[in-house]
Amino acid sequence: MEKPNVFVDKLTMFAAKFANNLYMRTLRDAFVMIMPLYTLAGFGVLLNNVLFPLILKGDALVKTQTWGTLITNGTLNAGGLMVAPVVAYMLGRNKNFKNPIMCSIVAIAAFIMTMPLTLDLIPVGGKKPVSISGVLSYSNIGANGMFTGLLIGLFGTLLFLKVSSIKKLHINLGENIPPAVGQSFDSLIPSMITLSVVALIGALLIVFTNSSIMAFITTIIQEPLRRVNTSLPGMLFIYGIGSSFFWFGIHPFVNSTLLDPVLLINMNKNMLAFAHGKPAPYILTNTFRDVFGQIGGTGSTIALLIAVLLFSRVRPKRDIAKLAPQFSSQVQR
Repeated sequence: MEKPNVFVDKLTMFAAKFANNLYMRTLRDAFVMIMPLYTLAGFGVLLNNVLFPLILKGDALVKTQTWGTLITNGTLNAGGLMVAPVVAYMLGRNKNFKNPIMCSIVAIAAFIMTMPLTLDLIPVGGKKPVSISGVLSYSNIGANGMFTGLLIGLFGTLLFLKVSSIKKLHINLGENIPPAVGQSFDSLIPSMITLSVVALIGALLIVFTNSSIMAFITTIIQEPLRRVNTSLPGMLFIYGIGSSFFWFGIHPFVNSTLLDPVLLINMNKNMLAFAHGKPAPYILTNTFRDVFGQIGGTGSTIALLIAVLLFSRVRPKRDIAKLAPQFSSQVQR
């Protein structure tokens, strides 16, 4: 009788707990949900800056590119504004909250509160920036605000759910009113408390540091994390650890969970730079990883399958290689 491998057993238990972690599942599901919008964004940037300039010139090109500009504004330039409510909704749903759409509403309001009250913007045709209040900037609700939206979607929603669990704060109007009205009043006080806390933190930063929640998160958390995770050593380390799970029969889901948010920020900044006629600043993105590092699956599995089918004389290996594409398509469905 074989002795149990304590290390493998503990690693398997850790991986199972990590896979079932509420917050990891929330982030994964949220980014999968909004991915179609970024696919459309890439398509719009490609047409606007590659195809249209080949067939159109002058004023006709400028007018036609309006189409792609609107797509960019509704996708790339609103990334943070989309991430916050989607993450909040997924977290509320995963926690079995009875009104998850209210989590999204609170997250959007809280996300807006993280932004500065005034912005230094350059007017059309101008050369010097002018301080303007009462506006939202695409730079804040877009790629630069994605990590802030992610954190607000998580921690803002956790605060809202915690306050909502206090029954004394609920307002029950009875059963003879429309459900939507009842749910709205039921979440009234928890929403007010949550947003008041976020507004208080933002006000303290603005008054005493002349900064904002978004600027603080971007400077202290987002940029250092992105630089480390999306550096070549950082990616090799994370994928090395994740891929080693395969040795124990564990899928390396940890890779995408840790890297997708920051890689998506890089990809969005690349598309925005290209849309403005500038060179893409980052090499390591989601698409670079998928095309050059994981074509056919983790570790470029397609290369192994092709090698087996072309050169292997062992029939069981060839049979498994033939089954792999079918199994992969079934898993995706």
